[in-house]
Amino acid sequence: MRLKRSFRAVVPVRSMIKILKNKNFQIGMKIYRNINYAIVVALGVALTGCGAGGENQGLEYAPNMYHSVPYEPLSQITDEEAGEAAQILNNTSDGHGEYYNSNPLNKNGMTMRTPPANTVPRNKNGYLPYRIPKDSLELAARVMVSPIDSTMAEAAIKDGKILYDKYCEHCHGSKGLGDGLVASPRKDDPDGLPVFAGVANLKSDALKGVSEGHIFHVITWGKGLMGAHGSQVSPEDRWKIAKYVKTLQK
Repeated sequence: MRLKRSFRAVVPVRSMIKILKNKNFQIGMKIYRNINYAIVVALGVALTGCGAGGENQGLEYAPNMYHSVPYEPLSQITDEEAGEAAQILNNTSDGHGEYYNSNPLNKNGMTMRTPPANTVPRNKNGYLPYRIPKDSLELAARVMVSPIDSTMAEAAIKDGKILYDKYCEHCHGSKGLGDGLVASPRKDDPDGLPVFAGVANLKSDALKGVSEGHIFHVITWGKGLMGAHGSQVSPEDRWKIAKYVKTLQK
């Protein structure tokens, strides 16, 4: 019995030795080791690409989401070869890398220049910056006149409704009664109190007679519970909302 057991134990060892001496097995092991080395190298390269600092921001998965195609006014990249790899993805023929954003027509390649003295910026429709301060609502109500005349009123009111539904309806309600979701009683409140109480009813006697200039000023700077929307809504759209609100008040 002891001889049989020792014989059985020796057989697997001998078979293993034969396998280890087999050339195909040895080639397979080399391939396996090379694959492991390649994986380690790839991981090292990937981890190195994650490092960022200063001007080197590391590798980017989607460079077109980080770098703007138009000129950036507050940044300047003068290296025309910057972003050549990303340029291949765009397949454009502008003669420089994707990240190059200097303006060759301006002095020193700057993308933003100091405006001439005593000049005032206007938008594409010729609107000047709104300069009436927040605490001068009565002045704005008296002197501000809507640029929307009778020929533009119908289209402006349609646009105004869309803008009202986007920016105003959740507080003032669809009909301007101050009963939007923000001002409605909460179901989870035992007393049925709204999120914010005291939202203005645009159809109230106190507000029916206000001018479009008044509404424009309030949208710009805010009033009471209402926050300022001047940074969110363009002057043109503020006038359209004011025009639409006047139709709701009729």
